[in-house]
Amino acid sequence: MPHPGNLGHWWLTTASSWERLHAVPGDAVDADDEDACDELRMYALTLTARCGVRAVMAWPGLGSRLALPRCGHCCRILGIPAGPGTPGNRAEILGQRPIDKTKVKGAR
Repeated sequence: MPHPGNLGHWWLTTASSWERLHAVPGDAVDADDEDACDELRMYALTLTARCGVRAVMAWPGLGSRLALPRCGHCCRILGIPAGPGTPGNRAEILGQRPIDKTKVKGAR
């Protein structure tokens, strides 16, 4: 879910491939809207990641959130190193300064 540790983004994978985690802006799905979250859980939402990938996205389980590689393009756009797992689960990223939203296309 989007929170400061995840740089305010959802870290989702494409429902068709489950190969990497993509950063989807936090406002793409209202975390307080149970219906929208249910649609995400049921692979019913087409969303656009920071890198430009537009696909039906899947909310990965714990193992995937810890182990899948983050999309290198999303990481570059957000100014974080590429690597495994969501940023909120990586100590080396949690210690970084907050994202400079003026450098992220489409950030609010």
